[in-house]
Amino acid sequence: MLRKCLLLAGVALLTLGFMVSPAAAKWPSKPIQIMIPWPAGNDPSTMVATAMAPLMAKELGVPVKVVNKPGGGAVLATNELVRSRPDGYMMGLISVGPMITQVLRGKTPYKNQDLKPLGLVWSSPFTLACRADAPYNNLKELAAYGKTHELRLAHWGLGAVPTLIAMNIAKIGGFKWKETAYKKLNPLLVVKGDADVITFSTPGLRDYVESGKLKLLACMLPERLPDYPNVPTVKEQGFGEGYSIWFGAFVPAKTPDEIAKKLGAVFFGVMAKPEIQDVIKKVGVIPHPTTAEEARRQMDSELKAFGAIMKELGIIK
Repeated sequence: MLRKCLLLAGVALLTLGFMVSPAAAKWPSKPIQIMIPWPAGNDPSTMVATAMAPLMAKELGVPVKVVNKPGGGAVLATNELVRSRPDGYMMGLISVGPMITQVLRGKTPYKNQDLKPLGLVWSSPFTLACRADAPYNNLKELAAYGKTHELRLAHWGLGAVPTLIAMNIAKIGGFKWKETAYKKLNPLLVVKGDADVITFSTPGLRDYVESGKLKLLACMLPERLPDYPNVPTVKEQGFGEGYSIWFGAFVPAKTPDEIAKKLGAVFFGVMAKPEIQDVIKKVGVIPHPTTAEEARRQMDSELKAFGAIMKELGIIK
């Protein structure tokens, strides 16, 4: 079903771009770069993009190269993408941090609207978890418990997206966390009783869940995790929208629509190929491709929602 949706999206984008300008008609005529603002190493986006590059090159007829430019919490590379020539020869895989929360905190020299989304592509799988013997099994029960008991939340930091999702859960549920940020966040904090609930990447919780030490309360993704189909999302439980640590494909805002649609059609078409879906599954990211319009609506919604949460926390004024 996912592959079919991706292919249909690609066909739709190509259809919409049938009337092209002379510049778009000649595009592409030179190599294309995919900028990633994190170190190569074991970065999932780098691994997926590296697998996609030769297939995109075959479709486009020009070389496609992945370029890693880490630094500044991904802001440096994102700003370079913003300032690059809007001709379709540089795109970036940028996450919610430099596009939403860093912008809200005033940590960026650019605005959210300075980049044009081709669409959101995948998310890192994050989950809200607690001890297996905790007297709550979902967010509704957690909220009811939190109104009469202290709930200690272990998290990465108040500006982190999983933390903001957890804070929004508390706001909607009518309770408050006793929260603590950890530079070295570890599920053992909950296992040993130093915290009651934790926001953490799901693969890092797997061993604790399988051994019966922890349980998952909510999936911090737009859709349920394939490996944990019985764990509902935050949105399904009525405690916020389908927020996540998402990654999206972007080009400079002034890139001609015809070129952006062509590039997007090729990107999502290649992403739908079985061999790329295998890579995506192997590296652990969760694909949830969107259209450009859906991506913009989600970002606009998150700017308002996360902005309100950050104001309440005193992170921004």
